Amino acid sequence: MMLLTEKWKMEGLKKGLEEGLQQGLQQGLQQGLEEGLKKGVREDILELIELKFETNPENIKSQLEKIQDLEKLREIFRFVAKAKTLEEVIKKLEESVK
Repeated sequence: MMLLTEKWKMEGLKKGLEEGLQQGLQQGLQQGLEEGLKKGVREDILELIELKFETNPENIKSQLEKIQDLEKLREIFRFVAKAKTLEEVIKKLEESVK
């Protein structure tokens, strides 16, 4: 027969595990969502470069992969939309990776 204090400990442990699992799931979902957003913006940047400059240089793709900040990627997207030359874009990417 389980003592009352043992029962409380077991219930507390169970509740703690459930809360920990829930927190872990939420963190995992948040990280997955952010990674998906970054991937999407990178793809949009590459597509915009391809449409605007009729080229798809691999070095740009590798530079974009190094950038982990979502806002920085969005800033680069806006920059590409306004850029007049591919060289401007490459220079901006090099500065962003430093």
